[in-house]
Amino acid sequence: MVSIIIVTLGEDDILQNCLASIRKYIRVEYEIILVNNATLPVSLPKSKDMTMIENGRNLGFSRAVNKGIAAATGDMILLLNSDTEFSSDILTSMQAFMLDHPRAGICGVQLIFADGSAQNSVDLYPNISTQILNKSLLKLLFPRTYPSKRSKFSAPTQVPSVIGACMLIKRQVIDTIGELDEGFFFYLEETDLCKRARDHGFEVWHLPHLRLVHYQGTTARKANIKRKIEFQRSLSRFFMKHKGFRWASMLFVLTIAKSLIEIATKLPFCFRKNVRASFKNSCGVLIWHLTGSPTDWGLADRPEGWQKHNRNGYSWFLPQNSSIPDQIQNPNEFLKTFSPTTLNRSRTALVKSGRLGDNQIYLKRYNFKGLKDTFKNLFRKSRALRAFEAALMVENMGLNTPGVIFACEKRRCGILLESFIATRAVDAVNLVEYAREKGFSNSGILHLARYIRHLHERGIVHVDLKGENLLMDDKDKIYLIDLDRLKRYRHISPDLIAKNLSYLHASMIHLISDEQRKLFFNEYLKGNPPLGARKDILLDQINIYTAKRLASRYS
Repeated sequence: MVSIIIVTLGEDDILQNCLASIRKYIRVEYEIILVNNATLPVSLPKSKDMTMIENGRNLGFSRAVNKGIAAATGDMILLLNSDTEFSSDILTSMQAFMLDHPRAGICGVQLIFADGSAQNSVDLYPNISTQILNKSLLKLLFPRTYPSKRSKFSAPTQVPSVIGACMLIKRQVIDTIGELDEGFFFYLEETDLCKRARDHGFEVWHLPHLRLVHYQGTTARKANIKRKIEFQRSLSRFFMKHKGFRWASMLFVLTIAKSLIEIATKLPFCFRKNVRASFKNSCGVLIWHLTGSPTDWGLADRPEGWQKHNRNGYSWFLPQNSSIPDQIQNPNEFLKTFSPTTLNRSRTALVKSGRLGDNQIYLKRYNFKGLKDTFKNLFRKSRALRAFEAALMVENMGLNTPGVIFACEKRRCGILLESFIATRAVDAVNLVEYAREKGFSNSGILHLARYIRHLHERGIVHVDLKGENLLMDDKDKIYLIDLDRLKRYRHISPDLIAKNLSYLHASMIHLISDEQRKLFFNEYLKGNPPLGARKDILLDQINIYTAKRLASRYS
């Protein structure tokens, strides 16, 4: 079985032609997993050979592919762009090649334009030379070091990386190195996957005798400046991950210098339309770097905005296209109508469950923390508002958290008196309760490790990542809660990873076995070879932080 994963931004004629060509030419046993990143669902008729996953938003390529991988049942996985079209059954030959070469982990084919001319089908690992100098000139002068479509491969050849428009991957590769790195929203995710595969001893092959039509870049060309910025973000992540801080810093400085030179040389010729577009791209890249590389620039969709209303002395914060529930005039009085059973009570918060119309909800009240905290709240957002904004961000990134309904707060002369947040209830319990009542299966441990890894890949750090702030249901679905202390980083340092994992370790230390902790840690490290290389150091750091956490919080 080959699982064909296609990520699409809605439905169009190109996608229809791609699907039709699969059904016309492909003869191996296959399943199609269509992952839709558009807001509106596709209207394709249901069929036995196709599973459709609707994301409801643009999650990017790697996150969408990983959803497809989770649903896939095949021994091999074909990543296929929606703008490709088969003209023969090349998949049978790709599968046969992989079976005949035990060490082969990934292979790709020769991509061609509709007129039959060749496209670049192999890729290089980016380095300072390829990013600062003219890449086309490098490929022309040094064809062996920098292979391209001019290389005219005549036989299957091992290469650093293949283009992800058509990439066949053995399931063994995914099991060994993990899925795609979700820190890459778009660009370089397949290059990162190929490098990690080669680092683990798998071979990456280009099969030039197999050809596939690729209508290249029809979606990406719609937003040139955003596309350039997204590439720079992926490039920075690739350098930081595989080359380290020193080389990433050098790339940052040289990219700024290159952008300044490009702007200076193009400015006199901006009256030409093609030069003007290139000039705008260079300005966009420069501004993005100089403004601290904002996380919400680029191709990633920004979280939907929210609205604010004032009623009954409270400021209400609501998701778009929603309104203040009529039955809530005063959140304190509304909380009294809930069951007397408290879901969670601490010095700083109280959580209860109750009904809001036909829905079961959680309502959380943040308690007074002291004069020092009261003074700080004069100059910062309330915990309820921070949790509200974080919930919208997490939802937009496709991560599970109970859906936020509203947040509200009351202030007098800027002094925060009280604040609340309401979310939809989910049929799940926190990890500590789950472990005590049911115990963890190995599959649950692996799922938890992948969830935390994906959080960190996306730059998300829950400052208090304890078992009580993660919910799990009977299907191992995990929800992140208590989001007022959520932070997002461009790059997460190993020390911060160690500290963050130690919080989870400390809260669960008596509830899972040593073997399960090893299983968790090995799964977490998949996809990050540099971090895996310092595994022992990281474990020592986690143990040190865990001991401190146990002494200060769990003594």
